[in-house]
Amino acid sequence: MELLSDIRMDLTTRTLLLALLAFRSFDCWPDGAPFKTCINRFPKHHGQNQQQTPSPYVIRINQTTYRPSQVLQVTLTSVNRTAFRGFQIGARLSTSSSGEDNDVIVGEWISHDERTTRLQYWYPQKSGTKNCATHLNNNDKEEIVLNWKAPSENVGNIIFRSGFVMDFDTFWSDVQSDEIVSELGSVSKPPVTFRPPSGEIRFSTSGCGRSKGCFLYPHNCIGDSCQFGVTYEALRRNGSVSLRFELIGRADGYVSFAVSEDEHMGEDETITCISTGSRNLIQHGYNPERHNDQHHSVDLSDKIVAKIDGRIVCSFVRPVSASLTYVQENRNKNYADVTDLLRTFDLANHFYIQMAWGEVYKGSSVLKKHVEIPLVSPRKVNMLNNDVVFGVGLPAYLKAHAILAYFAWIFLTGCAMILARHYRQILSMKFLGIALWFQLHRGSMFAATVITAVVIIIMFASLGEWSVIATNHAILGLTTLAVSIVQIIFGVLRPGLDSGRRPLFNYFHRFLAVTSQTLAVATLILGARLELVPVDLRYSLTVIIVVSVASLLLFEILLEFVRLYVIIRTAAYTTRVDDSQLQMEGDKKTSPSVSMDPLKSFVLAVFALTAFASFIVFSAYVGIA
Repeated sequence: MELLSDIRMDLTTRTLLLALLAFRSFDCWPDGAPFKTCINRFPKHHGQNQQQTPSPYVIRINQTTYRPSQVLQVTLTSVNRTAFRGFQIGARLSTSSSGEDNDVIVGEWISHDERTTRLQYWYPQKSGTKNCATHLNNNDKEEIVLNWKAPSENVGNIIFRSGFVMDFDTFWSDVQSDEIVSELGSVSKPPVTFRPPSGEIRFSTSGCGRSKGCFLYPHNCIGDSCQFGVTYEALRRNGSVSLRFELIGRADGYVSFAVSEDEHMGEDETITCISTGSRNLIQHGYNPERHNDQHHSVDLSDKIVAKIDGRIVCSFVRPVSASLTYVQENRNKNYADVTDLLRTFDLANHFYIQMAWGEVYKGSSVLKKHVEIPLVSPRKVNMLNNDVVFGVGLPAYLKAHAILAYFAWIFLTGCAMILARHYRQILSMKFLGIALWFQLHRGSMFAATVITAVVIIIMFASLGEWSVIATNHAILGLTTLAVSIVQIIFGVLRPGLDSGRRPLFNYFHRFLAVTSQTLAVATLILGARLELVPVDLRYSLTVIIVVSVASLLLFEILLEFVRLYVIIRTAAYTTRVDDSQLQMEGDKKTSPSVSMDPLKSFVLAVFALTAFASFIVFSAYVGIA
């Protein structure tokens, strides 16, 4: 569940937190797929979906039935001599022996061609039992022959499921053999995920804080107004305690829940509810670092998933304490170099709660990396208590980045530009030997430039690398900073009032000011519209920015009319004064009889209050996100 994800080069940062989701691809490993994909056999080739056409490859078994401990010959082959480069195969309980969401790989591979094949194991097998096989090189292959040994105990009917890679863009992840029937008959089915009729499962916040704990989003939501949420309630049966969880999320493919020792991704337990058409599954997983590995969900029971009104709703029961065995595979050494690491998550202790959501790859239950920033609780939670906490959608550094940038380029520069254009006469009194309007103008623009540099440094310091998902936003932000620095240098080197180059300076100075302001507004809008920002927040922030810029333009137009009015009326009583001289420092050549100073002072006050109010509203929306 990439939690805090996604804005780094791999699209995450505290984002995140629930990476749920980044299995490495066959393409990354020409010498064999990682064992972690044994369960889904899906290569993540730059977000490529698998083929929806029939596979040109088949799995042939030398027998149609089997007995415990019997050896079967399994052949992977092409039906039309079309070569494949990669594969990954395992034996699974068939749907007649288990539910659609079974995650058990059974039996073991006992012999293979060491020139073409490498053996692996996937949970819950032990290191010595190889229950998965993959390619050893990316050479073209037309046939692979393997020998598989059945478990020593009857597990019911089985099928073999394999992924085949023809080339980078062409692959099939779930080619199935015919069903192999157990000669000893069927066995009892393990618990499966049940999709109830509509209305039989509902997410409810009733009892939050009293009989159950709740993690909800957005802030202060209740019931159906919650877009995302997790509730947890202690169940005491026969002296043991377990937790019943309910999840809800506005998502097309999956909604995922994680418990973590910190606010960031890494070493987290994840539980993911998937609902896509006919597929309704609950997956147990673990985030070793910045990706998610699916695990055997033996500790989960009473699993229910449904999709209601565009939201995934699910529930399950989990022991208070659950353990996961994470297998570290060192691919830089011998492939047998693996380490089993036991991870225990005892929810009687305090953990951060995290949620992520997203889509699955077409025709599969394989999770795509989430785009929007995952939610995280503001503090650690003991799930045996009935606390109510509200999720935080933006990490602190992103909030600081957005709020400071808005303050710099809507409030500060807006005031600075209006002061320089329309208030030179009213604020011509000296302050520290220089006209007050000029001190305010220069100080505001310099502060805006410094703040811009600070917010950029905040992002790079927090992420540590370039943000792919925010490339356009970042480029515009850096360009804005560059233009602002040029503007400051240009201002320091400005010619004197009597210089012949002064009119030219005035023109370019205004041009750079308008350019930097335009770039900054575009940067703010792009930032608000980034996919990693929650959908509702994107709309709200964009509206605030657009309304604020529109109000700035309206005030500018109003003051421009006032300025032109003063010029025209002044010409009727006095000698016409060249407009360019009205812009010079300290110029006071306006007739008192047509002074609009009271009106302009009032307009300035209203503008400043409006700009500051918009900043407060913007900060409030970002702050509670």
